[in-house]
Amino acid sequence: MTATLAAELEAQILSHRPLALDVPWADEIVFPYYAGLSIRNLAHTVVRLIGAPEVNGRLGQSPLDARLWAHWRGEVRRVVLFVTDGLGWRLLQALLAEDSGLAQTVADLVGDGTLTPLTSVMPSTTAVALPSLWSGAGPAATGMVGTRLLLREFGVLASLLHFRPLAGKHRPEALEDWGLDFQTFLPVETVAEALAAHDVPTYALLQKDLYGSGLSRVMHRGVRQVARHFGYTDLWVELRHLLHSTRRNRCFVSVYWGAVDGISHLFGTVTEQTITEVRRQLQDLRDVLLSDGVSDRRTLFMLVADHGHAPVAQYVDLSQHPPLMEALRCGLGGEGRFAHLYLRHGYYEQVRDYVAERLGGQVAALNPAEALAAGLYGPEAVYAETGPRLGDLTLIAREGVTLGDRPRDGDHSLSRHGGLSAREMLVPLILRRL
Repeated sequence: MTATLAAELEAQILSHRPLALDVPWADEIVFPYYAGLSIRNLAHTVVRLIGAPEVNGRLGQSPLDARLWAHWRGEVRRVVLFVTDGLGWRLLQALLAEDSGLAQTVADLVGDGTLTPLTSVMPSTTAVALPSLWSGAGPAATGMVGTRLLLREFGVLASLLHFRPLAGKHRPEALEDWGLDFQTFLPVETVAEALAAHDVPTYALLQKDLYGSGLSRVMHRGVRQVARHFGYTDLWVELRHLLHSTRRNRCFVSVYWGAVDGISHLFGTVTEQTITEVRRQLQDLRDVLLSDGVSDRRTLFMLVADHGHAPVAQYVDLSQHPPLMEALRCGLGGEGRFAHLYLRHGYYEQVRDYVAERLGGQVAALNPAEALAAGLYGPEAVYAETGPRLGDLTLIAREGVTLGDRPRDGDHSLSRHGGLSAREMLVPLILRRL
């Protein structure tokens, strides 16, 4: 039944074509499926299951496809969400097919639940995906539309992972000193705030250095209690303690672990290092979840990734294309696989045509206004700062390709994300009752 449902949902996702891109490889593109089959829908599902009996606010209105969760309505008091950064659906499926031990581990994790694919958001990167996951809003509504964005209120390109200007040396608090307010930068309610309004607490388990970071301060508004861990081994001890202490309570427990993503960047996504991390992570997670004192039969466990990974063997250096560099007002925004161009006045058509003629086999050009109108950044009303942050033209790299505006003498990541390939956009979702 699980395999059949997974195949049905994957086919449904792959057939979703809200916008046609004029490149010969357009059929390789996977678009976000915000209407019930994306990570955006998780927060709505949590609120539906453990929030108020009658949900009148925004959160709760767009849950996952009912085939995945509706049969648990009225039976769940606690939701436990484990986010494994960077674990793609396609990678996991390949590993399950060739590793019987891992297949058994995942079967134990799934139990009588389901293992199915979802989509990430656009672009498929942590600084965009996690705010969407925590708010239940698409990137159009959050304004978080890339890792690197031109913030017009400060006149700088800034990192939205670290919340600091990209150029020059600055204090970590520079943007805050200039007026950035972490309490309002994300202009929508978080799931923790929505639940707190119904007297339902949220607990978060995070690596020590992540809590209190800029991205954490944006997303984790409303969290009642944060449990911290230092490394890999104490993660599982702290998780077991947190699950014991919240057993039988009405609450939301969120856990984040980023090693698959980090190891994939460093060593590549289909390597011994990454595969070993996936195997050990799922084994240790299974052992904690199935240990004594965790299950209460009123808990829904979810495992999901924010995005997957794709190997990048080709690098397109835009500095070798003078017509493109002449048109830029500043450096590239977005990601290496999903770049926002901020163009000088009057250069749009020239750049669009140049990309189509010279780079069309590797890169697709997308008009941000058309993408917003087609719902590619989510179905909600567009936040006022979203359009300016998207810039004038978006370049989407084909699988295997990454973009930059200087010779590749810095970041040599062997695997990247942010694009719209199946490896990046499809992520696994496990749902089971504990």
